[in-house]
Amino acid sequence: MHKDECTKNKRGRQIIHGEYHEVMSRTDERLANNLKLYKQRQMIVEHPFGTIKRTFGYTYFLLRGIEKVRGEAVMHCLMYNLKRVLNIMGAKQLIAAIR
Repeated sequence: MHKDECTKNKRGRQIIHGEYHEVMSRTDERLANNLKLYKQRQMIVEHPFGTIKRTFGYTYFLLRGIEKVRGEAVMHCLMYNLKRVLNIMGAKQLIAAIR
């Protein structure tokens, strides 16, 4: 432990910061300075993951091993994208586009 890694508060307790404390602090600061952008990211990027979890019920992976998990994740994303295309285009237009 380095001197600059810990601080004491008024009651004498020590707060020890981990090795990634600076990185995490900068990340928190960027988040605080860009709340509007973060809210937009939540709406755009995180929506598919929430849909995959809630609508499809995939809260954990069934397979083990990085290659199998990647394959399973690709299938989840494919299902999500197919559902979106069906909702936007409709089944008849999708079939016509495939042909």
